[in-house]
Amino acid sequence: MVVLLDTRTVASADRLPAISAALEGTTAPCEVRYDDAPERVFTRIEAWRLGGLDVWRNEASGMRMTRENRHLRADPDGRVAIAVQEAGQSLINYDDADPDVRAGIGGLICVDLTKPYDYAWRGLGSAFCISVPAEQVGLPDHVVRTASRQLRTSPLYGLFQRHLLGLAHNTDAVASDPAAGGVASASVELLRALLASAAHDVRFERSTTATTLLVQVRAHVQQHLRDGDLSPASVARALNVSERHLFRVCAAADFSLEQWIISRRLVGAHGDLARASDLTVPISSIARRWGFRDPGHFTRRFKATYGLTPRDWRRIALSESAGA
Repeated sequence: MVVLLDTRTVASADRLPAISAALEGTTAPCEVRYDDAPERVFTRIEAWRLGGLDVWRNEASGMRMTRENRHLRADPDGRVAIAVQEAGQSLINYDDADPDVRAGIGGLICVDLTKPYDYAWRGLGSAFCISVPAEQVGLPDHVVRTASRQLRTSPLYGLFQRHLLGLAHNTDAVASDPAAGGVASASVELLRALLASAAHDVRFERSTTATTLLVQVRAHVQQHLRDGDLSPASVARALNVSERHLFRVCAAADFSLEQWIISRRLVGAHGDLARASDLTVPISSIARRWGFRDPGHFTRRFKATYGLTPRDWRRIALSESAGA
């Protein structure tokens, strides 16, 4: 985590310019106004890099962020941002013709950064946000805009809400995990499915429905890789589908869930074995940490994947690290 700004360390006269600069580096250029006098303004902005995603948290006293056409001309940022409200109540207006979209604690707000918007909250508030390049979202502008106004109409709203809250509560651990890239990919897929579903555009709902369950599967597995009880059966229970249906969907996508779980766990163990801070941790303990209850099975799978035993890999990795 990087703390981009904490106004408690900034002189009152310098706070507003510092806030504008920090927000421009995380969201996009915009005009920021605060309810309080400069000496009472508070903002703390934290940022992470999760795979290819920009992630940040903005905790601030009452404020309003306005992105106008002049900001778009200066920086036509082709990104889609989605935030979960952690404290306070926020509201956003996309244009004068539409009513405000409100989000209380736990609510989601989606912002198309290629369009003007007005975003605000009163009193102390906090929001946790991920930002995705529009080309990765892969949906037309009008679908994103329609969905942003009616996110709650999607049956996937609760699923994405839980996913984003889970990231918010464990950001440091997830960002430093070897599987962070997989979590980032799953987040993009879930966002695409949420927006297509909320827009109720049949053409895009059909294209995402076929992959939505697999996205949920991958996201659930990434978040529970260290759970020794993780299995196709536990995944099916968590997603409220039958094992038969789960296996049928996976087979249609030529995707072996069981083997994918093992491969992701091996990636995690491979990283931990090369970490100097884990030098005194027994290999069997690292194996259990990643869900391998049988040390012999772990050793065989590790060698089959990497061509080395866990012990040999640890020795080589740590000797290279010491010589660097």
